[in-house]
Amino acid sequence: MLKDEIIKTWDFLALVKECESDKLSKSLLFISKDNLYSFEFCKAIACLIFDGEFDEKSENNLKVYANSHPDLKVFPLKDKLVVADAQEIVAESFIKPIFAEKKVFIIKNIDEAMEVAQNKLLKILEEPPKNVYFLLTCNNLNKVLPTIRSRCNKTELKRLDDEIIKKLIHGAGEEEENLAVAVGDGQIGKALDLCKKKDFVSLCKDAASVLTKMKTSKEVLIFSKKLQNYKDEYLLILEIISIAISDLLKIKAGKNDLRLTGFEHEFEPVASEYTVRALCEISFLIDNVVKEKFYNVNSTLSLENFLLNILEVKYLCK
Repeated sequence: MLKDEIIKTWDFLALVKECESDKLSKSLLFISKDNLYSFEFCKAIACLIFDGEFDEKSENNLKVYANSHPDLKVFPLKDKLVVADAQEIVAESFIKPIFAEKKVFIIKNIDEAMEVAQNKLLKILEEPPKNVYFLLTCNNLNKVLPTIRSRCNKTELKRLDDEIIKKLIHGAGEEEENLAVAVGDGQIGKALDLCKKKDFVSLCKDAASVLTKMKTSKEVLIFSKKLQNYKDEYLLILEIISIAISDLLKIKAGKNDLRLTGFEHEFEPVASEYTVRALCEISFLIDNVVKEKFYNVNSTLSLENFLLNILEVKYLCK
């Protein structure tokens, strides 16, 4: 289980030492792109706070992992933290614990919260009531108000090793597991989501084929239509193409530690067709296409232009 791996990490063990020496901050901010991992990390810390140690058999621990602990409050109540959530957190923090001697609030994705909602929490984070702890998570620290950041002890959670992630997602099939680990890039939540996607392996192969099989402008429409079959997966397709570029660069440098394992037989024969400059230019093209996506540019037109530009760059950078 994920919690078994969390309690062995250096990040967790460092906080155990702080707890044992009674130096654990009452306002903690955990930074990670992996929402599932950071939330599960907070649950483990909540157990540590309740018991003073991580005891899997304690009643506090059992209630936390059964999502039934009356003194563990999780926010936001919906998609992102709003003013009403912040007001409830402040009011609830002054109510005495029911089951344990302490009360813990987990506030997920504080970086996505409305600015006015973040401001509502400033005073309570600076001076928490007795025996009350706040555990915040965020993807992007730069989107968290400086005044929130200054009131919390920050920990940037380290990514999980690929072998650990593979063990945790075991059962999806070897090829699917390997690709989910590669594209998941150290994020267990993302890897699990990828394993659930229909035709994930086919999507990876079709995305990579843009670099390995598309040779002329006459084929652009064929490849474009093929990729458009994966509705709402545009950014994932671009991410996989980006990983494929990285793997081609590794092959050109004489390295064999490819992220897309199993694609060696497709990448090695075509690596010589691309110069290093061409691969770098295609990476820049991907950055531009991602920006277009967020500006709501027509995805079909954007994709076709991107595919044409790949061929143009490949030719001009020979």
